[in-house]
Amino acid sequence: MNVPLLLANRLRSMALPIAIVAILGLTVTFLVVPLRTWMAQRDMVETRSGQYAAYEEVNDALQDEIDALRTPEGVRQAVREQLGYLLPNERRVPLLEMPNASVTLPARWPYTLVASIVSLRETQRSGVEQGNLDTYDPTRP
Repeated sequence: MNVPLLLANRLRSMALPIAIVAILGLTVTFLVVPLRTWMAQRDMVETRSGQYAAYEEVNDALQDEIDALRTPEGVRQAVREQLGYLLPNERRVPLLEMPNASVTLPARWPYTLVASIVSLRETQRSGVEQGNLDTYDPTRP
């Protein structure tokens, strides 16, 4: 038996599978890995684009607010809304009635002080409603 010939035949029979494995390895290395990287980068760009759009909306809203505050009417409106200032000829009208307290206070200090203040205010309010008492107005002599 010829050993070099036998070895050559064996190498020839293994050459095709080795070549296929090498081609698959090169394909994975040069095609699949960059494709995955590209897809990951594409997803990241989409995410960042959404974040950028949100920041642009916020910036546009802030720029609109800045433009409004550069006018006297915008400043008046901002002071009225944010600080609650009124013009001298305006009067604040409460739209909601004060809710009744549904809490029963304990009968010991300092709650007795609070309870006496509440009962005094209720008595004063009922006296004003009946016309027996008048509320204190510091602007009136």
